[in-house]
Amino acid sequence: MNLDQTPVWSIIGAVIIGGSILAGSIILNGSLRDASDKLQGIQKSLVETKDELKVIAANRPASGSARRGPDPNKRYTVKTENAPAKGPLTAKVELIEFSDF
Repeated sequence: MNLDQTPVWSIIGAVIIGGSILAGSIILNGSLRDASDKLQGIQKSLVETKDELKVIAANRPASGSARRGPDPNKRYTVKTENAPAKGPLTAKVELIEFSDF
């Protein structure tokens, strides 16, 4: 190896290392930009979800007053034709039983 060529190899090595660092930083910068854009989208969705939850909470009835099932003060019509029955067809009161096995 000639001592006169040593600085050239050092410069070539430095250029290769520098180029690798530069290329890596460009790739990393693009990845960070994409991640930042996705994060901003998530944050926007979170704000929209919070706003929707506020609307739902404002329109929800007070706790304890929510009733489940049919309204006990309403009269419902139920078709009973061809259904199994017991008792006279002229009865003044008809009880209908619903069950699920």
